[in-house]
Amino acid sequence: MDWADGAVRWIDQRRLPHRFEQVESRDPEDVARAIETMAVRGAPSIGAAAAFGLALAWRVDRARFESHWLPRFRATRPTAVNLFHACDAMAEAASGAGAGDAGMLDAAQAWADAEVEANRRMGECLAGLLAVGQRRILTHCNAGWLAAVDWGTALSGVYQLARAGERPFVWVDETRPRLQGARLTAWELGQEGVDCRIQADGAAAWRMALGEVDAVVVGADRIAANGDVANKIGTYALSLAARAHGVPFYVAAPTSTLDAACASGADIVVEEREADEVLMMDGMDEDGVWRRIRVAAPGADAVNPAFDVTPAANVTAVVTENGVWRSG
Repeated sequence: MDWADGAVRWIDQRRLPHRFEQVESRDPEDVARAIETMAVRGAPSIGAAAAFGLALAWRVDRARFESHWLPRFRATRPTAVNLFHACDAMAEAASGAGAGDAGMLDAAQAWADAEVEANRRMGECLAGLLAVGQRRILTHCNAGWLAAVDWGTALSGVYQLARAGERPFVWVDETRPRLQGARLTAWELGQEGVDCRIQADGAAAWRMALGEVDAVVVGADRIAANGDVANKIGTYALSLAARAHGVPFYVAAPTSTLDAACASGADIVVEEREADEVLMMDGMDEDGVWRRIRVAAPGADAVNPAFDVTPAANVTAVVTENGVWRSG
């Protein structure tokens, strides 16, 4: 996610791992749609995309910046709080004395750079926890550099361990229904040379029962003031299994993911996405043709909550760029 010659540029994550495609646009609506359709996803990356999209909106349609573009970007996804923090930062930049095109772009770049630095520092802290005999790591969804501009959140510690010469191993939950683990996390880990195995989401608890998991590490889309954590659907079940089997359950998230205005998980809006994400599946066939097929019974309908909320009591530690924020 970056700025390139007057355009916002991003990786279309929907095409990975089969195609690596970068998209550029000078239309802020395209950036908003990229967030909505999950071409850009992951809480820190969503925030950075919104910041750059709003810098672009200021440049091409300044008259509607406050009346249209700020509400438009705030409405793209309801759960990831980084989005709203980034929109607030850009609104503040727009009201400042230096709110020209260059000033707005500087504000967006500063937001993205701050996220990257926060993720790097957070990864150092997380690597310190994982290095103490916790090198068989189970993760859920994608919380690597695709989701976080660079470094990642949950995977930042893994990458820093690997670059220090350690040999971490990652159990990758496939993460139904959009398969962010199987498609994105496994691809990232391959790029980084980290050994991993993909498993069905339902296999995670059994893997813990077998004693083959040293730690569960996940990211977060929003953390309430009481420590409740909203993350990809299936995270809550992982926390229950980890607690039952005495496996540490770590949440890695920059402080931009904390929402002090949200008292508890009960106040977090959980996004409900289209049923077709559960009923259908996209992929590339053996001839290299991109296809969409139905995998569910004809006539069946589905529900599709994108996130769930893990109670703070199930979380061993929340790791931010400022260290361990809370431990139980």
